[in-house]
Amino acid sequence: MQRRATSTAIEPKRSRTARVGRERREVERFESLVGELSAAMARVPADEVDREIEQWLGKICRALDLDRSAVYERDAPDKPVRATHTWVRPNFPAFPRNYDPETQIQRSTELVMSGKMLVFARPSDIPIENQDTRRFVEKYGPKASAAIPMWAGGRVIGAVSFGKFRSAREWAPELLDHLSLAVRLFGSAIERKQSEMAIRKVRTELRVASRRNVMSELVASLSHEINQPLGAILSNLEGVARLLTQGNPQPAMALEAVNSAIEDTKRTAEIVRRIRSMFKNQVEHKAAIGIGALIGEVVKLTAGEAAVRKITVQVEESPSGQRVIGDTIQLQQCVLNLIMNAFDAIADAKSDRCGVTVKVAPEKTGWVGVSVCDSGGGIDPAVAKRLFEPFVTTKTEGMGLGLLVTRSIVESHGGRIWATPNPDQGTTFTFTLPVAERKRTAASRRIG
Repeated sequence: MQRRATSTAIEPKRSRTARVGRERREVERFESLVGELSAAMARVPADEVDREIEQWLGKICRALDLDRSAVYERDAPDKPVRATHTWVRPNFPAFPRNYDPETQIQRSTELVMSGKMLVFARPSDIPIENQDTRRFVEKYGPKASAAIPMWAGGRVIGAVSFGKFRSAREWAPELLDHLSLAVRLFGSAIERKQSEMAIRKVRTELRVASRRNVMSELVASLSHEINQPLGAILSNLEGVARLLTQGNPQPAMALEAVNSAIEDTKRTAEIVRRIRSMFKNQVEHKAAIGIGALIGEVVKLTAGEAAVRKITVQVEESPSGQRVIGDTIQLQQCVLNLIMNAFDAIADAKSDRCGVTVKVAPEKTGWVGVSVCDSGGGIDPAVAKRLFEPFVTTKTEGMGLGLLVTRSIVESHGGRIWATPNPDQGTTFTFTLPVAERKRTAASRRIG
């Protein structure tokens, strides 16, 4: 709403004509600016909406020679109104500390949040029923202001205020219309951002629930794996105990039971050691390994899964017979993780091109690179830079640990791992390994 003070003075015709001309030019310039704003709000990503809005508050204020502006939001009907974006011209007063519009200007806040404007060209124009705003303006300024409700999705989700502290200023009806459109564009962008944030929150909650389920299955699987040798150990020791109570009439049987218990104990310890090594920067049993043969073994292990998913796997090795230094089991784990990730990426993308290519090629002097290229849907840019962090995953049912384990193993070998989007479709994961020196390779063969 806009209220102007009455005056008996008659504005000279020439002065009035000049003022109307200035207002018309201002409206036309601002109309063009609103067009730019519309395009900017349409293309800005959800993660950058807040920064973009604050920049545009400054552009609007400079274009209209204003001094301060703020965006207020109410996240839900039962939530308070809060200032979320502000712009202040240098050397002008910022908003009061701990500013709470619903407390300090309650009646005016209710008015604007009900969908009505509160506009004054000078403090004396403030309606008598908005005494709270008069008191606020007397204490903090400004000399002219326009508070405009911010609509989105058929409801008011907040407001935007524009103020001038240096002098009074008139608000032409056409200008207020364009300002209202600008505020509505802000509201639509904020609504889109909130919607995407809500979707991400739900997805995160689902991923956490999925990880808990998978972790539960992992613990159950490990318990089963370890309980098998533990059960055999217990059985053998119980047999030895019975023989001892009988005076050990069959020493050969007792010795066999003890030896079996020892072997099962070693098997249990090996299971635990391998699990620990997956989550620690620890590499043991490094030796010269034919990387092509190692990859071939992993491809054979995944052949059944590839057949079920109707995915073809190709291995390209150049030069043939390249040998690296590393732990066989841990490097098999790396290649296996990347191949299974590639299978999942293709399945999630429902791609017509169902192929995975594993390549071995020199990287730099003394190093060889192993790449796993898929034809999936690629990596979400939101997680691209955090792929190798714990519990970060692009898979709907993933735990976000596979790539963490892979990176840990690669770095413990002195190498590095990275992901690159393919030019046409999918992603390529590449990791490097140190090449085995010839003398060391020969020695390894003699030892073997």
